Amino acid sequence: MDQMSSFRALLLALLQICVFRVEFTVAQKDPEFIGLQPIVKIQEDSQPNSLVLEFQMKTVDPDPQIEIFNINPPTTVFALPTIHQGTGNIHNVMLRLSSNASLDFETLRLYRLELRVSANNSTATQTLEVEVLDVNEPPQCDAVFQFPGAVVKIPNDLTVPIELYHVVASDPDINNTLNYRIHQVWPASARPQFMIDGIGTIYSNQGFGYQSSDKDFIVNVTVSDEQGASCRGKVRIEILPVLDHTLNFTVPSQSVTISEDIQVGSVVAIVKALGSELRYEFVGNYPAYRISQDGIIRTTCELDLETNGDQQWSILMIRAFSTTHRSGTATVNVTVLDVNDNPPTCTPSVIVLCIPETTAIYTELATLSCSDADITNNSVSYQLEPNAVSQFKFHLQGSQLQASPMPAGLELPLVNNTLDYDNAEIAHNNFQYKATIFVIDGGLPPLTTVVQVLVTVTPVNEFIPGFQQPVQFLVNEDAGRGTVIGMVRATDGDWEHDSIRYSITGADQGFSINPKTGELYLRRELDFETQPTHRFVVQAEDLNQDINPSVRKQTTQEVTINVQNVNDNPPECNPFYETEIYSILSLTEEILSLTCWDVDGDRLTATLTNGGKNDRFRLNELQLFSKNAFSYNPEGIFDPIFFELRIEVTDGKFSTTVLVIIHVKPWTTTVPTTTTPTTTRKPWVQTVISSYWEPEPWFVAVMTVTIALALIALGLLIWKILQCTSACGKSTQEMSQPLLQNTYMNFAEEAKPQNPRDTPQTFNGKAQDPVTGRNYLFNSITGERRWT
Repeated sequence: MDQMSSFRALLLALLQICVFRVEFTVAQKDPEFIGLQPIVKIQEDSQPNSLVLEFQMKTVDPDPQIEIFNINPPTTVFALPTIHQGTGNIHNVMLRLSSNASLDFETLRLYRLELRVSANNSTATQTLEVEVLDVNEPPQCDAVFQFPGAVVKIPNDLTVPIELYHVVASDPDINNTLNYRIHQVWPASARPQFMIDGIGTIYSNQGFGYQSSDKDFIVNVTVSDEQGASCRGKVRIEILPVLDHTLNFTVPSQSVTISEDIQVGSVVAIVKALGSELRYEFVGNYPAYRISQDGIIRTTCELDLETNGDQQWSILMIRAFSTTHRSGTATVNVTVLDVNDNPPTCTPSVIVLCIPETTAIYTELATLSCSDADITNNSVSYQLEPNAVSQFKFHLQGSQLQASPMPAGLELPLVNNTLDYDNAEIAHNNFQYKATIFVIDGGLPPLTTVVQVLVTVTPVNEFIPGFQQPVQFLVNEDAGRGTVIGMVRATDGDWEHDSIRYSITGADQGFSINPKTGELYLRRELDFETQPTHRFVVQAEDLNQDINPSVRKQTTQEVTINVQNVNDNPPECNPFYETEIYSILSLTEEILSLTCWDVDGDRLTATLTNGGKNDRFRLNELQLFSKNAFSYNPEGIFDPIFFELRIEVTDGKFSTTVLVIIHVKPWTTTVPTTTTPTTTRKPWVQTVISSYWEPEPWFVAVMTVTIALALIALGLLIWKILQCTSACGKSTQEMSQPLLQNTYMNFAEEAKPQNPRDTPQTFNGKAQDPVTGRNYLFNSITGERRWT
């Protein structure tokens, strides 16, 4: 029992030695962005230095560098990203607005940033889109109107309704409607007298009396937008008396024309009345103009017909009065000519699309809505400017962007291809087609607005993988397990063209395939003689060729493995031959023919390994012939009558030995015929390998352990047998001894020759052959002779 326990312990120790551990290391990307969102949104009222985005990156480099290497459109609103060490290999990255940043949703709504991090002698890039969100901004009222307030002086003899003042206000937000409201009047009793319309014009529905009523009024106005944001101002109205004596103007009525882009403070017109110590003033409210005491009319602000269309035509009424209470009036008709000072505005300002690559021609991608704020020459036209990648990919039909060919008959070239995902050029461009739409107004000189087109194409699995030749391979039948037989290759019309996974279908387990590269491996030994050809089916399945990873396509291909014959089998022969011949046999007559074959089909050659006695025999291919004539003359040479030949048959690598016994019957009358008994011997077959196999080290180690285990098991078995033998009786021991002795026999002592001529004799004489001159020994009793 103790011996069996020791044996088990030894087996466990040997098995532990044979345990191998393999560790795989998976390469990680370095550097790598973590948690970086492709799109981030920020409000337009964000203050300078505000945080735009915080994310992380992973790298083993303790000092990584990050930069914004491209911004579209170019701007300075973003500061250089900063990096802070986090935990382990994780670094925190912060992207902020610059110290002078100013965002405006109405001007630009989208920025495209390309970030690049350099670390560990490698770089990684990532695209980030920053979208500006609209924030409601309050209306902006005229500065004088807000503080200290506008002042209007009017005569007391005007007829109702009397236009008093026009509130100048604007809203920075697009398409926002302003609401005008009088929220307070001083004195309060005059509140019903004043009103304001939807465009900000203040009216009085009652006349003014200089002698009997108030001569000074204050009207407070609130201007608000649809969201409730507002600005406030006030208008002071002073009532002037009407004088009885009239002053005459040199030009009572005149018309002038000015340009919209005239500078603030420029002279519009000059009025002159007859008299001395005169002063001039406007009878009505004209916020865009002012008149000096010497009668010079100038502009007070920048004229903008697009904001205030009433400025296009104005009738200015001017009163001149003197210290003697004389007065007179004149009119100036002012026409403001429109200037092309507003480029077209478009919605959307940037076209950002994400569409599948199979988008059909004539498909509408986006429609631009563009307009020109100028009141004249405000027509717009569109012009598409593709880059090298998007050439002939887009077409403009008016303001509509299409992925389609041009209709026949137009001047632009026809487009005969659609958006494509499956080529290296578009892959290098991050699968994005870019183009530019120029929107041009009709003014002189024309103004242009640029609309960027960014179209990202998503993949669609369109094509089935196809196999390339060859699909037939040759392999030697002595190829070991794990040998690379060849490589199958399939390509896919979808990008990436080599994103293929290979597998072997069916039940043939003799071969395996690398699922990534398509390399074929041998898993078992081959035998040309048993099966010269193997066929199996390989399947190729594409991967990651569609935005939906589950959409895949497969194809199959039969692969043929032709096994090449290798000389790995020794020749096979009938191992033993015995025959009788007469001594007078002709040298050209065949003694016997060896029956040999080789399953490898190799050519066989035969060689006498013991040379034959007295150089008597020769071989021609596999036929045995006599080389010299036999001599059985009692008075001369008496050759042997028994020959034992060993013939080696080889295929060039392996060999087999054949034993041939030849009995010679002398044809002579001087010596009586002696019966020679036939002795049957067991064949002696010897196989010789002309080359050797050198095993690999692991095989030697495994064989060593296996032999050691086998020897231990054999020792235990013998020990058990000896224990059983010692317990048996004496008769059993006597019986087993002869059996053990007869388990091995010497082939050389298997049989003894019974013919006297085959029995070794003592030669007591020596003579010389008179014909050949050769010396020989002879026995005077038996007559046997032997050449010396």
